[in-house]
Amino acid sequence: MSPSADISQKILFVDDEILLLKSIKRQFRREFDITVAESGAAGLAALTEQGPFAVVVSDYNMPGMDGVQFLNAVYRRQPESVLVMLTGRADLDLAIEALHNAHISRFLNKPCPKQILQDTLSDGLEQYRLRMSERLLQAQLQQANQELNLLNNRLEILVAEKTRALQLQYRHVANLARMTHSHTVIAALIAAVTELTRIESMSLWLSPHLDHRFTRHHPMSPEPAQCDLSACPPGLMANILQNKQIWLHQPASRLPIGDFDQRFFPGPPLMSVPLHSKKGLLGLLNLAGEPKAFSADILDALAGIVDVTTTALQSHWHREAFEEAQDAIITALAKLSEYRDPETGAHLLRLKKYCGLICRALANNPAYRENVTPEFTEDLIRSSPLHDIGKVGIPDAILKKPGRLTAEEFEIMKNHAAIGGDTLRAVYDQYPSQSFIQCGMDVAYCHHEKWNGSGYPQGLKGDAIPLAARILALVDVYDAL
Repeated sequence: MSPSADISQKILFVDDEILLLKSIKRQFRREFDITVAESGAAGLAALTEQGPFAVVVSDYNMPGMDGVQFLNAVYRRQPESVLVMLTGRADLDLAIEALHNAHISRFLNKPCPKQILQDTLSDGLEQYRLRMSERLLQAQLQQANQELNLLNNRLEILVAEKTRALQLQYRHVANLARMTHSHTVIAALIAAVTELTRIESMSLWLSPHLDHRFTRHHPMSPEPAQCDLSACPPGLMANILQNKQIWLHQPASRLPIGDFDQRFFPGPPLMSVPLHSKKGLLGLLNLAGEPKAFSADILDALAGIVDVTTTALQSHWHREAFEEAQDAIITALAKLSEYRDPETGAHLLRLKKYCGLICRALANNPAYRENVTPEFTEDLIRSSPLHDIGKVGIPDAILKKPGRLTAEEFEIMKNHAAIGGDTLRAVYDQYPSQSFIQCGMDVAYCHHEKWNGSGYPQGLKGDAIPLAARILALVDVYDAL
């Protein structure tokens, strides 16, 4: 069965504005298979009766069940669907809620231009296809592995080779499911192909934007190796690009291999495996060495490993782009205080840099190594801009006062720590899986505590002050010097 077989192409659009639903269905009648519903309840009924839906788009401001409640209900019933929020509201609460709702893939303002909505729906269908293809491939591998165990002992040698290839393929898929960054996916691909083919000399060229401009990601070098294949001269690489399948060197081949072709291989060209996505050529994995024969099972497993890795790479690149956008929104929200405290904006960016430097130094100190993990460092860097978010609750007359604050004014100013901490606690209670929000809550509450207990708001002392808040307090004071 093809990984793309029986994958839904249907889109569910939920909005309480009937005229808008009719307009959307009319505008996209040729491009998409769209089902519409006028409420969250009607949308859930459509999900049950007509699903599955690849993409679900919902308005936020609907009577009864709002958009966030509806999309969360969709996620519980059909977690593979790509969820999109469409709304005319732009308040801070909605932005924070949508930002930390990990199930929502895209957030669009209303009214949304037709082209943006069309691109979003097309991207959503592709993202859904990638999710389902990976799921189907894992099921195929499990079934194949079970069937192999029933083969006759007389096929022991053949089964051993096939089993090794399939087990490696399945193990690679399982490893990919635990990966958190695209660079670890690349490393896993190199390791799996090395183990499968027993070839160590290889190079990996990737074109994330599918524009035929390739960068070498393995082996890495101080100066990144790049090459444009949009105007490829006749020869080996042109043949590989044209055939779109695994190329294996044959001793009797008369295919010319020129200097341009050779630069893509770390030695004598042996094999080239293209990484194809639905939209184009994403990469090339090139092996080098003396001519060697590979069994059909090895080549099939190699193709499977490359296919699932291509899907995983696209998924991680999409997620990493989303997280970069998420960090930008967090910083933007934190910069709300910049409009009331002109020194805040650049200060936030410096704090992120200083926090990273201190965490990397502490990670090498035996006394802190256990606590200052890469996850802790990432959480602190991401949440540090939120430490003074409570200043939005301080009156301008105090926040912008040029001179020294009175004792009464200082007491009011001190409230910003509790305001910020309470705000982030409310968010964390809703989204406890977001560890960086908990870190942000710690630094918001405690970045004015002092080691000797003379700080505020709780008068914490020594190790009772969270480590994240101690680091933030240090860099905050350092930046102010």
